[in-house]
Amino acid sequence: VESPFGGMSGVAESGAATRPPADAKASPAGKGGVEKVIILANNVGNAPILSQKQFSCSGASSVSRIQAHIQTKIRSSPNHADANVHIFINKSFCPAPDENLSDLYKCFQTDGKLVVDYALMEAWG
Repeated sequence: VESPFGGMSGVAESGAATRPPADAKASPAGKGGVEKVIILANNVGNAPILSQKQFSCSGASSVSRIQAHIQTKIRSSPNHADANVHIFINKSFCPAPDENLSDLYKCFQTDGKLVVDYALMEAWG
């Protein structure tokens, strides 16, 4: 399902969560990249839990696209209307906003997913 967040998918029109097919985890794309990356978003500290913790995104997308997607979801709550989201990979470091998701996936994937932790303040790195 296409979403307004640049190709991220995971929720059907009815609002029910959908699971990507097992073979859609990461298929090689041109130039050694990853076509689709499955993102597992975990909250840290007082950051609210997303209703949809897992979604997929194009491997050519940047970290800033994931950050904007999570920030938009969090800002939809009146309590967090002006929240700024910080992104971390595997609870260890902040990637550069222009970092390519397929590169991060190739280096840091766990069980076929890129674990992205998000917080409302600096937590690591």
